[in-house]
Amino acid sequence: METSGVRPLPRNRLLRGTYLMTRRYLNHGVSIQSAALAFYLLFTIFPLMIFFSALLGLLHLDVSGISTVVSAVLPSAVVKLLEMYLNYVSRNPSIRLMLFGLFFSIYFPMRAVNTLMRAVRTAYHLGPPRAAVRHMIKTLLYTVLLIVTIVLTLVTLMVSNLALHYATEHFSFPLELAVLWRQLRYPLVTVLMFFALYLLYALTQDSRQPWKNLWPGVMASLLSWLLASWLFSFYVENIAAYSLLYGSIGTVIVLLVWLYLTACILIMGAELNGTLISLRKEKDEEPERERSER
Repeated sequence: METSGVRPLPRNRLLRGTYLMTRRYLNHGVSIQSAALAFYLLFTIFPLMIFFSALLGLLHLDVSGISTVVSAVLPSAVVKLLEMYLNYVSRNPSIRLMLFGLFFSIYFPMRAVNTLMRAVRTAYHLGPPRAAVRHMIKTLLYTVLLIVTIVLTLVTLMVSNLALHYATEHFSFPLELAVLWRQLRYPLVTVLMFFALYLLYALTQDSRQPWKNLWPGVMASLLSWLLASWLFSFYVENIAAYSLLYGSIGTVIVLLVWLYLTACILIMGAELNGTLISLRKEKDEEPERERSER
Protein backbone atom coordinates (compact mmCIF):
# COMPACT_ATOMS: atom_id res chain seq x y z
CA MET A 1 0.00 0.00 0.00
CA GLU A 2 1.37 3.34 -1.07
CA THR A 3 1.15 6.05 1.62
CA SER A 4 2.95 9.25 2.36
CA GLY A 5 4.16 10.32 5.77
CA VAL A 6 4.33 13.98 4.75
CA ARG A 7 1.05 14.58 2.95
CA PRO A 8 -2.12 12.45 3.21
CA LEU A 9 -3.34 10.94 -0.04
CA PRO A 10 -6.59 12.28 -1.56
CA ARG A 11 -9.65 10.34 -0.42
CA ASN A 12 -11.28 10.51 -3.87
CA ARG A 13 -10.18 7.37 -5.72
CA LEU A 14 -9.69 9.14 -9.06
CA LEU A 15 -7.57 11.89 -7.52
CA ARG A 16 -5.77 9.28 -5.41
CA GLY A 17 -4.94 7.21 -8.50
CA THR A 18 -3.76 10.28 -10.41
CA TYR A 19 -1.52 11.29 -7.51
CA LEU A 20 -0.05 7.78 -7.25
CA MET A 21 0.57 7.65 -11.02
CA THR A 22 2.39 10.98 -10.90
CA ARG A 23 4.51 9.87 -7.96
CA ARG A 24 5.31 6.59 -9.69
CA TYR A 25 6.39 8.49 -12.81
CA LEU A 26 8.86 10.51 -10.75
CA ASN A 27 10.07 7.84 -8.30
CA HIS A 28 10.53 5.09 -10.91
CA GLY A 29 12.43 7.32 -13.34
CA VAL A 30 10.00 6.74 -16.20
CA SER A 31 11.48 9.59 -18.23
CA ILE A 32 14.98 8.09 -18.05
CA GLN A 33 13.74 4.59 -18.85
CA SER A 34 11.72 5.98 -21.77
CA ALA A 35 14.79 7.73 -23.16
CA ALA A 36 16.85 4.52 -22.94
CA LEU A 37 14.09 2.50 -24.61
CA ALA A 38 13.70 5.10 -27.38
CA PHE A 39 17.48 4.94 -27.98
CA TYR A 40 17.45 1.17 -28.42
CA LEU A 41 14.33 1.30 -30.60
CA LEU A 42 16.00 3.86 -32.85
CA PHE A 43 19.08 1.69 -33.24
CA THR A 44 16.84 -1.26 -34.01
CA ILE A 45 15.76 0.38 -37.25
CA PHE A 46 19.12 1.04 -38.90
CA PRO A 47 20.61 -2.48 -38.58
CA LEU A 48 17.39 -3.86 -40.08
CA MET A 49 17.79 -1.48 -43.02
CA ILE A 50 21.42 -2.57 -43.45
CA PHE A 51 20.47 -6.25 -43.29
CA PHE A 52 17.67 -6.00 -45.86
CA SER A 53 19.81 -3.84 -48.15
CA ALA A 54 22.66 -6.36 -48.09
CA LEU A 55 20.21 -9.23 -48.56
CA LEU A 56 18.67 -7.56 -51.60
CA GLY A 57 22.15 -7.08 -53.05
CA LEU A 58 22.89 -10.80 -52.74
CA LEU A 59 19.62 -11.87 -54.38
CA HIS A 60 20.54 -10.51 -57.88
CA LEU A 61 17.13 -8.98 -58.38
CA ASP A 62 15.62 -8.08 -61.74
CA VAL A 63 15.45 -4.34 -61.15
CA SER A 64 13.71 -3.51 -64.44
CA GLY A 65 11.05 -6.16 -63.81
CA ILE A 66 10.40 -4.89 -60.29
CA SER A 67 10.16 -1.31 -61.57
CA THR A 68 7.61 -2.35 -64.19
CA VAL A 69 5.42 -4.03 -61.58
CA VAL A 70 5.52 -1.28 -58.95
CA SER A 71 5.16 1.57 -61.47
CA ALA A 72 1.44 0.85 -61.64
CA VAL A 73 1.11 1.27 -57.87
CA LEU A 74 3.73 3.82 -56.79
CA PRO A 75 4.34 7.39 -58.00
CA SER A 76 7.04 7.83 -60.65
CA ALA A 77 9.35 9.73 -58.27
CA VAL A 78 9.22 6.84 -55.78
CA VAL A 79 9.83 4.31 -58.57
CA LYS A 80 12.96 6.18 -59.70
CA LEU A 81 14.26 6.33 -56.15
CA LEU A 82 13.59 2.61 -55.73
CA GLU A 83 15.43 1.85 -59.00
CA MET A 84 18.48 3.82 -57.83
CA TYR A 85 18.47 2.03 -54.49
CA LEU A 86 18.10 -1.47 -55.97
CA ASN A 87 20.77 -0.80 -58.60
CA TYR A 88 23.16 0.37 -55.90
CA VAL A 89 22.70 -2.63 -53.61
CA SER A 90 22.90 -5.01 -56.59
CA ARG A 91 26.29 -3.58 -57.58
CA ASN A 92 27.60 -3.74 -53.99
CA PRO A 93 26.67 -7.13 -52.50
CA SER A 94 28.31 -7.96 -49.16
CA ILE A 95 27.86 -11.03 -46.98
CA ARG A 96 29.78 -9.39 -44.13
CA LEU A 97 27.50 -6.39 -44.20
CA MET A 98 24.45 -8.66 -44.16
CA LEU A 99 25.78 -10.61 -41.16
CA PHE A 100 26.64 -7.33 -39.42
CA GLY A 101 23.10 -6.08 -39.94
CA LEU A 102 21.61 -9.41 -38.84
CA PHE A 103 23.61 -9.48 -35.60
CA PHE A 104 22.65 -5.96 -34.54
CA SER A 105 19.08 -6.51 -35.76
CA ILE A 106 18.85 -9.07 -32.97
CA TYR A 107 21.09 -7.34 -30.40
CA PHE A 108 19.34 -3.96 -30.25
CA PRO A 109 15.78 -5.36 -30.15
CA MET A 110 16.89 -7.62 -27.27
CA ARG A 111 18.29 -4.59 -25.45
CA ALA A 112 15.03 -2.71 -26.08
CA VAL A 113 12.93 -5.62 -24.80
CA ASN A 114 15.18 -6.04 -21.74
CA THR A 115 14.85 -2.32 -20.94
CA LEU A 116 11.08 -2.48 -21.32
CA MET A 117 10.79 -5.64 -19.20
CA ARG A 118 12.90 -4.06 -16.46
CA ALA A 119 10.62 -1.01 -16.47
CA VAL A 120 7.53 -3.25 -16.25
CA ARG A 121 9.03 -5.19 -13.34
CA THR A 122 9.74 -1.89 -11.58
CA ALA A 123 6.11 -0.88 -12.06
CA TYR A 124 4.95 -4.14 -10.44
CA HIS A 125 7.58 -3.83 -7.63
CA LEU A 126 9.09 -7.19 -8.59
CA GLY A 127 12.78 -6.38 -8.34
CA PRO A 128 15.48 -8.19 -10.33
CA PRO A 129 14.51 -11.46 -12.10
CA ARG A 130 14.86 -14.56 -9.93
CA ALA A 131 16.11 -16.87 -12.68
CA ALA A 132 18.53 -15.14 -15.05
CA VAL A 133 18.45 -17.92 -17.65
CA ARG A 134 14.66 -18.05 -17.75
CA HIS A 135 14.51 -14.27 -18.00
CA MET A 136 16.95 -14.35 -20.93
CA ILE A 137 14.82 -16.96 -22.70
CA LYS A 138 11.72 -14.82 -22.16
CA THR A 139 13.57 -11.79 -23.52
CA LEU A 140 14.66 -13.71 -26.63
CA LEU A 141 11.15 -15.07 -27.22
CA TYR A 142 9.57 -11.66 -26.89
CA THR A 143 12.24 -10.13 -29.13
CA VAL A 144 11.26 -12.55 -31.90
CA LEU A 145 7.60 -11.79 -31.22
CA LEU A 146 8.30 -8.05 -31.35
CA ILE A 147 10.09 -8.28 -34.71
CA VAL A 148 7.30 -10.44 -36.16
CA THR A 149 4.67 -8.02 -34.83
CA ILE A 150 6.45 -5.03 -36.36
CA VAL A 151 6.79 -6.77 -39.74
CA LEU A 152 3.15 -7.91 -39.76
CA THR A 153 1.97 -4.45 -38.72
CA LEU A 154 3.97 -2.74 -41.45
CA VAL A 155 2.80 -5.24 -44.07
CA THR A 156 -0.82 -4.82 -42.96
CA LEU A 157 -0.68 -1.03 -43.11
CA MET A 158 1.30 -0.90 -46.37
CA VAL A 159 -1.29 -2.94 -48.29
CA SER A 160 -3.13 0.20 -49.30
CA ASN A 161 -6.31 0.68 -51.27
CA LEU A 162 -4.29 1.38 -54.43
CA ALA A 163 -2.44 -1.93 -54.11
CA LEU A 164 -5.71 -3.79 -53.56
CA HIS A 165 -7.25 -2.11 -56.60
CA TYR A 166 -4.23 -3.13 -58.70
CA ALA A 167 -4.50 -6.73 -57.44
CA THR A 168 -8.19 -6.97 -58.30
CA GLU A 169 -7.65 -5.50 -61.76
CA HIS A 170 -4.59 -7.52 -62.85
CA PHE A 171 -4.46 -10.67 -60.68
CA SER A 172 -8.16 -11.53 -60.32
CA PHE A 173 -8.05 -10.86 -56.59
CA PRO A 174 -11.62 -11.28 -55.22
CA LEU A 175 -13.31 -7.92 -54.85
CA GLU A 176 -15.14 -9.08 -51.71
CA LEU A 177 -11.85 -9.85 -49.98
CA ALA A 178 -10.45 -6.47 -51.00
CA VAL A 179 -13.46 -4.69 -49.48
CA LEU A 180 -13.21 -6.84 -46.34
CA TRP A 181 -9.51 -6.04 -46.04
CA ARG A 182 -10.19 -2.28 -46.24
CA GLN A 183 -12.70 -2.61 -43.41
CA LEU A 184 -10.67 -4.89 -41.15
CA ARG A 185 -7.12 -3.63 -41.72
CA TYR A 186 -6.91 -1.23 -38.79
CA PRO A 187 -8.93 -3.42 -36.37
CA LEU A 188 -6.53 -6.30 -37.17
CA VAL A 189 -3.53 -4.11 -36.39
CA THR A 190 -5.16 -3.01 -33.12
CA VAL A 191 -5.85 -6.61 -32.05
CA LEU A 192 -2.32 -7.65 -33.00
CA MET A 193 -0.79 -4.87 -30.93
CA PHE A 194 -3.11 -5.61 -27.99
CA PHE A 195 -1.93 -9.21 -27.71
CA ALA A 196 1.70 -8.19 -28.20
CA LEU A 197 1.42 -5.77 -25.26
CA TYR A 198 -0.50 -8.28 -23.17
CA LEU A 199 2.20 -10.92 -23.67
CA LEU A 200 4.84 -8.36 -22.73
CA TYR A 201 3.19 -7.61 -19.38
CA ALA A 202 2.49 -11.31 -18.78
CA LEU A 203 5.97 -12.63 -19.65
CA THR A 204 7.62 -10.11 -17.37
CA GLN A 205 5.94 -11.58 -14.27
CA ASP A 206 7.54 -14.26 -12.11
CA SER A 207 4.17 -15.98 -11.72
CA ARG A 208 0.88 -16.00 -13.57
CA GLN A 209 -1.10 -12.81 -13.01
CA PRO A 210 -4.90 -12.61 -13.14
CA TRP A 211 -6.48 -10.95 -16.15
CA LYS A 212 -7.54 -7.88 -14.14
CA ASN A 213 -3.90 -7.12 -13.28
CA LEU A 214 -2.88 -6.91 -16.94
CA TRP A 215 -5.59 -5.76 -19.33
CA PRO A 216 -6.27 -2.20 -18.03
CA GLY A 217 -2.71 -1.07 -18.68
CA VAL A 218 -2.62 -2.85 -22.04
CA MET A 219 -5.83 -1.19 -23.20
CA ALA A 220 -4.81 2.23 -21.85
CA SER A 221 -1.39 2.00 -23.53
CA LEU A 222 -2.86 0.93 -26.83
CA LEU A 223 -5.52 3.66 -26.94
CA SER A 224 -3.08 6.31 -25.72
CA TRP A 225 -0.49 5.27 -28.32
CA LEU A 226 -3.03 5.42 -31.16
CA LEU A 227 -4.24 8.84 -30.02
CA ALA A 228 -0.73 10.19 -29.43
CA SER A 229 0.47 8.91 -32.82
CA TRP A 230 -2.45 10.57 -34.58
CA LEU A 231 -2.00 13.87 -32.73
CA PHE A 232 1.75 13.88 -33.26
CA SER A 233 1.32 13.08 -36.95
CA PHE A 234 -1.19 15.94 -37.28
CA TYR A 235 1.20 18.29 -35.47
CA VAL A 236 4.17 17.38 -37.66
CA GLU A 237 2.21 17.66 -40.90
CA ASN A 238 0.32 20.86 -40.14
CA ILE A 239 2.11 22.87 -37.45
CA ALA A 240 5.75 21.95 -36.95
CA ALA A 241 8.49 22.93 -39.41
CA TYR A 242 11.25 20.43 -38.64
CA SER A 243 12.65 20.37 -42.17
CA LEU A 244 12.87 24.18 -42.21
CA LEU A 245 14.63 24.38 -38.85
CA TYR A 246 16.86 21.30 -38.92
CA GLY A 247 17.14 20.23 -42.56
CA SER A 248 17.36 16.52 -43.37
CA ILE A 249 18.06 15.61 -39.73
CA GLY A 250 14.54 16.78 -38.93
CA THR A 251 13.18 13.36 -39.87
CA VAL A 252 15.39 11.69 -37.27
CA ILE A 253 14.31 14.24 -34.65
CA VAL A 254 10.65 13.55 -35.38
CA LEU A 255 11.29 9.81 -35.18
CA LEU A 256 13.10 10.17 -31.85
CA VAL A 257 10.29 12.22 -30.32
CA TRP A 258 7.69 9.70 -31.49
CA LEU A 259 9.75 6.78 -30.14
CA TYR A 260 10.12 8.54 -26.79
CA LEU A 261 6.36 9.08 -26.57
CA THR A 262 5.79 5.43 -27.49
CA ALA A 263 8.24 4.22 -24.83
CA CYS A 264 6.71 6.45 -22.16
CA ILE A 265 3.19 5.23 -22.97
CA LEU A 266 4.21 1.56 -22.84
CA ILE A 267 5.88 1.99 -19.45
CA MET A 268 3.04 4.05 -17.99
CA GLY A 269 0.61 1.30 -18.96
CA ALA A 270 2.44 -1.00 -16.56
CA GLU A 271 2.50 1.78 -13.96
CA LEU A 272 -1.29 2.07 -14.31
CA ASN A 273 -1.64 -1.64 -13.57
CA GLY A 274 0.60 -1.26 -10.53
CA THR A 275 -1.48 1.69 -9.30
CA LEU A 276 -4.76 -0.23 -9.70
CA ILE A 277 -3.31 -3.20 -7.80
CA SER A 278 -2.27 -0.85 -4.98
CA LEU A 279 -5.73 0.75 -4.87
CA ARG A 280 -7.42 -2.66 -4.72
CA LYS A 281 -5.19 -3.70 -1.83
CA GLU A 282 -6.09 -0.52 0.04
CA LYS A 283 -9.79 -1.18 -0.55
CA ASP A 284 -9.49 -4.75 0.73
CA GLU A 285 -7.62 -3.58 3.84
CA GLU A 286 -10.10 -0.82 4.73
CA PRO A 287 -12.59 -3.02 6.69
CA GLU A 288 -9.81 -4.58 8.74
CA ARG A 289 -8.28 -1.16 9.46
CA GLU A 290 -11.68 0.22 10.54
CA ARG A 291 -12.19 -2.73 12.90
CA SER A 292 -8.77 -2.22 14.47
CA GLU A 293 -9.49 1.48 15.01
CA ARG A 294 -12.71 0.63 16.87
